[in-house]
Amino acid sequence: MKTFQNTYKTILTNPIRNILIYAVLVRVLVFIFYNAITIFPDTEDYINLATYIGNLNLFNYTGERTPGFPFLIALTGQNLHLVVFFQVILGVVNTYLLYDFCWVKTKSKDIAFITAVITTSFLSVVFYEFAILTESLTYTLMILAFWYIEKYKLLHVTTSIKHVIILSLIFSALYLTRPLFIYFPLGYFLYFVFKNFKVNLKSAFLKSAIILIIPFISFYSWSSLNKHNIGYFTSSYYLGINLAQTATSFFEKAPDEHQVIRDIFVKHRNYVVKNEPYHKYPMTVWYAYDELITATNLSPPDLSHELGEISINLFKEHPDQYSKQVFISWKDFWGGTSTLLWNVDKFEYKVIRKGLVGLWNYIQKPLLILINILFLIFAFKKILTALKQKLRVLDYDLFLVLIILSGSLAQALVAYGTNSRFCFPYFALIVYFVMTNLFSFKNSKS
Repeated sequence: MKTFQNTYKTILTNPIRNILIYAVLVRVLVFIFYNAITIFPDTEDYINLATYIGNLNLFNYTGERTPGFPFLIALTGQNLHLVVFFQVILGVVNTYLLYDFCWVKTKSKDIAFITAVITTSFLSVVFYEFAILTESLTYTLMILAFWYIEKYKLLHVTTSIKHVIILSLIFSALYLTRPLFIYFPLGYFLYFVFKNFKVNLKSAFLKSAIILIIPFISFYSWSSLNKHNIGYFTSSYYLGINLAQTATSFFEKAPDEHQVIRDIFVKHRNYVVKNEPYHKYPMTVWYAYDELITATNLSPPDLSHELGEISINLFKEHPDQYSKQVFISWKDFWGGTSTLLWNVDKFEYKVIRKGLVGLWNYIQKPLLILINILFLIFAFKKILTALKQKLRVLDYDLFLVLIILSGSLAQALVAYGTNSRFCFPYFALIVYFVMTNLFSFKNSKS
């Protein structure tokens, strides 16, 4: 025990160097034993849009995705090895940013170092860097946003407009990478105004409004482009399909005017229930997709729009069923079922594969769920404390809690599927908040 303590003290004499060495070492080991690029069904959409971007011509683009991640693919000339290399570099940078964020926030080397070690040790963090998906870039931008807000005190009304504009650019990049995060600048706007209006209402409103400009120009421009190309003002025409996933459990309640779509959808839902594992249930719409296209003779964007219209009406007509589904989606958000995406067959050595599968299934996934549960406990405690104080103390941690909880609710409202995967971009911030509360509890007992 004494040896461990002495080693730990030695490591903390130069924590940044040592945590960066560890971050690089973890990724080198993954490269040696995995040495693969993980491709998933979503990957094709990103590569397709990257082709349009590479050709400098977005007209006639079919509207599946936003251009943030495809822009990165296009920059590499669609060389997926370079994309992975860039994501790995970002992963190491994330480790530094997270350490620095925790240090600036807490002035505790222990909290900063342990938080950085925990996050970079999770297989989900590293293996997303080897996948052609948006998660790694979104994770980077999320850490960058919170680091930048804390580093330059952007919740204070005295902050400079230059830093506000830079934060607006970061928020815009987040939206263009994952459309859901258009809520983030809105959340910042509301919190900033409410926190500072008694200090200087004019300045608070002006600076928070600047935050909205670039993200909403991005939103309007991309949605307008989709309006021109596919006929719908939307970030992605997949929104209607996402809404249909949320309505899956009560889709049979759709009116007879939508009988063709309703009956095909319900037929495939029943098939999935009887023949597929439960985690396939939210994918019912994709099982029904080809038959729906054939039977309705609609284009993919038109079918998605129709599914969205039917689903929204179902939400209005059956708010109890919708609320039940939202709760299920919200609960799944904090689970670990779909947090890690990798291809276990790509491991050259079976011993390594079995060891990492065991590490994830029996140690890291349960630990991830425990961390999320602790976050929820500490988060609701933080909110209750703020309410008891009549919102007189609006600090950074309350802002972080509200942004994460708002994201979990926003996701549950519009999508049902691999919900714990949607939680991943917040992972580092969740670990930070849990660690600060655990250390605070420990110190209070000392």
